[in-house]
Amino acid sequence: MQLKITEQQNKGLFADCTLPEHEWRIARLREEMEREGVDGLYLTQETNVRYASAMQDVAWVIHAYFYTVFIPRDDTLPMALFVPNGGQIQTQASWIDTVVRWDFPPGFYMGKVGDSLIESLGEWLRKLGLDKSTIATEMSAHFRLGLSVEVLDGLREALPDVEWRDCGPVVWPVRSIKSDEEVRRLRESVRISCLGIKAGFEALEEGMSERDLVNVMCARMFEEGGSEIKFTSLYAGPDRVLWADATPRREMKINHGSLIQFDGGCTYDGYYTDIKRFASLGEPTEDQRRFYDIARAAEQAAIDAVRPGVTYGEVYEASQQAIRDAGYPEFVERAQSFRWTSIGHNIGLDLHEMPGIAKDNAAVLQPNQVICIEPFFFHDGGFPIWTVPNKYGCEDQVLVTEEGHEVLSSDDLVSRDIWVV
Repeated sequence: MQLKITEQQNKGLFADCTLPEHEWRIARLREEMEREGVDGLYLTQETNVRYASAMQDVAWVIHAYFYTVFIPRDDTLPMALFVPNGGQIQTQASWIDTVVRWDFPPGFYMGKVGDSLIESLGEWLRKLGLDKSTIATEMSAHFRLGLSVEVLDGLREALPDVEWRDCGPVVWPVRSIKSDEEVRRLRESVRISCLGIKAGFEALEEGMSERDLVNVMCARMFEEGGSEIKFTSLYAGPDRVLWADATPRREMKINHGSLIQFDGGCTYDGYYTDIKRFASLGEPTEDQRRFYDIARAAEQAAIDAVRPGVTYGEVYEASQQAIRDAGYPEFVERAQSFRWTSIGHNIGLDLHEMPGIAKDNAAVLQPNQVICIEPFFFHDGGFPIWTVPNKYGCEDQVLVTEEGHEVLSSDDLVSRDIWVV
């Protein structure tokens, strides 16, 4: 077939990062490819393509618009964006020179989409001499492939001599260490989210619905410059305690005596916030305060452990030791027996990124990683969750610094104390 190739004349017009930062990202991806024995990286997930190309496009929400990027390990070979024919206008936001255009079928995206992409990528790899190589793409649970299974199967059939691997070992070591600009965006995302949470709790009153409360928070986040609000979880009262990551409901009214948990935040120029705060409509009971304080002590112990060179597993263990010290070693044992052995995650362009804060994770914390720490504790140490009347926790976003750490979602922005109305 004849490849439809465009060499960009106006690249980087609306790029998501500077050219030096883009070059830094690509160089590090190539270093990891070398370390892992990978010849090329074929990225399809929106956030991976955005990270590696600096291109953004609203059409990603249309699932049949496959925007993908190929990065060879050999820096003498060209990188290429693969876009549907007509999408080359959007690629001017990228720093990548070469655009390979593939065609929609008759009927546009209502027909069988992808055959032209399969042919185009196959021909491109043959052109580069990589049709018998090792290619990494999104194949593990921590990614969402930006192609249909039909297209992936077609690529495997069209390229029988390619060894396909998961790209996680290449991508996550690079994406987990943020640039100064990424840290700036994460910091601003946290600031805006905290202002939104505070505005919501200040407006809290009996009879509001969960959705009413979250709408107040979200409105303030947008007023302060938030870009999108993709993840907000809120539940109020004992009837909702089993709803982990609950979607706020219009029919669920907040009554006197309710504990309210908010979890989430906004994005700022693509970068997420994920923090958790509690409020109470009326004074919380003595037990509620005590159990919340145990969860908060577990979180603080984990935060105190954060510094370069410490493993993610050691951060997890610090939180669990605080729960043991509070007199509840059996809670830790039961949680571990159910394999509930994670207390947080990395964050950036995705809400949950790797390596993640989990038991026995030997990955080492490094400067400019941003993590969310969120250990939990159940009422009176009960376990599992469906046996208890409430659950407690606090979550903060923490930057690993050269000397230790910085809590981005500090009490100065929104207190970790239970907000009492």
